[in-house]
Amino acid sequence: MKGASEVRRWALLALLLASAGQSAAAPAEVRRGGLSVVYTDARDRAELSTVFLAWNGAVRDLRARGLSVPAAVSLRAAGSAADFAARTGEPAGIAASTRGNVIYTQRLSALGAHGLLPFTIRHEAFHTAQPAGLARWLAEGLARTFSGEALSDPPAPTGLEGVPDASLSARLLARDPVLLNAAYREATRRARLLVHRRGWRSVLGG
Repeated sequence: MKGASEVRRWALLALLLASAGQSAAAPAEVRRGGLSVVYTDARDRAELSTVFLAWNGAVRDLRARGLSVPAAVSLRAAGSAADFAARTGEPAGIAASTRGNVIYTQRLSALGAHGLLPFTIRHEAFHTAQPAGLARWLAEGLARTFSGEALSDPPAPTGLEGVPDASLSARLLARDPVLLNAAYREATRRARLLVHRRGWRSVLGG
């Protein structure tokens, strides 16, 4: 949730591959509007246009839902999966982690190669803007709904339909790779139902 470690799901497969053959480089920073992007892997430069395009779209769409991102947000891309884990203390297979107005991500080029970069940016943008106090399951379910990544979820039951909300939040926080996928899908299913019934502004306002 906002103000704490916000963790994106997915085992992410090849994102676990380290940045083999890439020597450490001095960080480069690019700022456009309220977003600054810091990266060390030269391959990430080619993804900057995608990052800023997705960010600007997310800011616009969040405003339409009554939310605003912080005036200044920093996105810090890791040089490898191991670097990401060292920076955040999160599992190396997580795509991104947001803490307040700082977004930590895997290599931008790795996310881009797997078609995850725009979804990741939108997901984390939501976390920077979400209201304080949202339950973990609701925050993640809304972030996945907002980002568009939930559209690829299979229609099959999650198996967690009867799990209480608090227990679902606990499963998300535990980050057990065996259970995480179903937990995210179930959180998203519940969040989407709420949005369908009540609308974004009502759900976000409690």
